[in-house]
Amino acid sequence: MKVPDRVVILGDREAAVMAANKLVNRTNKKEIEIIMIGRRNKFEFTDSNIFVPSSLVDHHLLERGMNSQLRMSVEYIQDEVVSLNIKDKSLNTRNGRVVRYDYLIITNPTEEDHSTINGFSEDSRTLESVQEALRLREDLHTMKRGEIVIYQDETHSNSPLMGANLAILLSNQFKEKGLDKDVKISYINSANTIIESEEFHHRIDSILKMNGVKTTYGFELSQLNVKNKELQSKDGSTVKYDIPIIFAPSVLKQYLSNAGFPKSDSSPIEMNFKTLSVKNYPEIFISSMEQKYITNFWQINYGEIDYITAKIAHEISGYPEPDNYNGGEYIDYLISESGKAINIVIDPSGDYSEGRVNKSDYLLKLYAYHSFFGGYSQGFL
Repeated sequence: MKVPDRVVILGDREAAVMAANKLVNRTNKKEIEIIMIGRRNKFEFTDSNIFVPSSLVDHHLLERGMNSQLRMSVEYIQDEVVSLNIKDKSLNTRNGRVVRYDYLIITNPTEEDHSTINGFSEDSRTLESVQEALRLREDLHTMKRGEIVIYQDETHSNSPLMGANLAILLSNQFKEKGLDKDVKISYINSANTIIESEEFHHRIDSILKMNGVKTTYGFELSQLNVKNKELQSKDGSTVKYDIPIIFAPSVLKQYLSNAGFPKSDSSPIEMNFKTLSVKNYPEIFISSMEQKYITNFWQINYGEIDYITAKIAHEISGYPEPDNYNGGEYIDYLISESGKAINIVIDPSGDYSEGRVNKSDYLLKLYAYHSFFGGYSQGFL
């Protein structure tokens, strides 16, 4: 009897859960063993965290037990990977486990790096978790006057529109309270444009300004001067704050940096983007390593995970073999004003298009919390 092929999936966010469940749907359970390894015991719909500070969603609905999101045949190990041995196809975890694999799917290969920003832990606010979003909500609830500064690093691992959408939401929140003249909101980006398309950048910038948000670009954050309540850039310029919300830089996870992967001039891991596998290691697949969009945002992950799982399922169980991967569309929603949003699409060549300002796209963004697994989805409209 053939020993089942073991597929190990690293990650605890949307892409990892989607990969596990798609593999269950696409393979014969006698031919595959699926193990998922992640740090958290709960699955969080982090894309909706921007709505928590304004109390637009019930935060209790943004968390689920991890096992409740996974098909029964998937084994979930709550642990942290500390090293990856690509030559003998195994990995080591923080709790001393050695896990062998035949195929490896690495999701969300980057993580936020706070170590480069002095004063981050003392004074910053983030939306990295539901709890952090609730902490920010408490601060905003009592705020009657002051400066809210939202800083988004260009390498941050979520949607490039997240900071802009948060700024517009908070601007509308204080306007509804009649505090828009006393509470000022600034949006700062480390890059000269929010996204590569200058036309799209100018469109976002105009919407931010239309909502009373001050914008600054090319500001690379060096530290939070906690004593003076200032963000300080690498060139010495400063911005005053009362509440700083930081979308920090992202870096490749340490266990990947030390794994001995082949490198290229443009990437820390050289990829075969036609198959989304690592060069010379066809059994190792990485989601979200495309150079244009190194992102955790689920719309990119969906196309990549769909391809990767089809590729592995073909090799294990004879699932129809997919053609070469040709890149995915980036789909997002830009909140334009209170209760309305614009659907944004960027194709693999970098060209963008947008829909009309409407209420339904705002609701899609507001309730963009789906399980994304197979045909099953859920929401709380």
